[in-house]
Order: sequence, then structure tokens, then C-alpha cells
Amino acid sequence: MKKFAKAIAAFTVFIAGIPALAAWGISWLWNAVLTGVCGFAAIGFWQGLGLFLLGQLLTGGFVIAIFLFMGCMHKIFSHDGDWHSHWHSMSSEEKRAFIQRRRREHAGFRHNDKTPGADAAAE
Repeated sequence: MKKFAKAIAAFTVFIAGIPALAAWGISWLWNAVLTGVCGFAAIGFWQGLGLFLLGQLLTGGFVIAIFLFMGCMHKIFSHDGDWHSHWHSMSSEEKRAFIQRRRREHAGFRHNDKTPGADAAAE
């Protein structure tokens, strides 16, 4: 139940909190700067939210937000938050084996492998 509450809180922040804060900031900046400098009409909260959403759509910002949100959900539901003590309780040999396994399983770590013959094995 605690994980579900954390998930609901994260969902609320990503879906409602960030856009609401951005809409408030956009409408405040618009009204503070552009109405005086350029003579544009003042905008309200909902128009600021619309500008924020339009900017997200045009720049692909939702992709980043989705990855951040999914990473948050993964952390809430998949990890107990006890990795720090788990890592420090490992022996040096266990740490080495863990790092080697991660290098084998994830292509992003292969370029860091300094063992002899690693280049030939990767090709």
C-alpha cells in the first residue's frame, strides 16, 4: 500500500504539479515582460498552460517527462531503497562479478571493459 501511495504522489506531481507550476510561471513572465515591452494582451493560467503544452509538443519535451516518470515508477515498485547497504555489504569479489555481469548484459558498458581480448570478443 505504501508503494501505491508513492506512485499516486509521483503521478500527481508529473501530471498535475509540473504543468501547473509551468503554467503559472509562463503566465507571470508573459504578463510581466511581454505586455509592457511588446504591448501584447495579458494571459491567464489556462492560456499559460496551453503555451506550456504547445512548447512541450513542439520540442518533444513529453518524451523526457515520460522517461522520468517511468524511471520514478520503476524505482518505487522495483527497488526497496536499500541498495546502498547492499552494495557496501558485498565483498570485493562479489562487486567485481556484479560489474562484469552488468558489462556483459548492457551494451553501454562494453566500451569500459579493459580486459585483454575484450575488443575481439565484442566484435
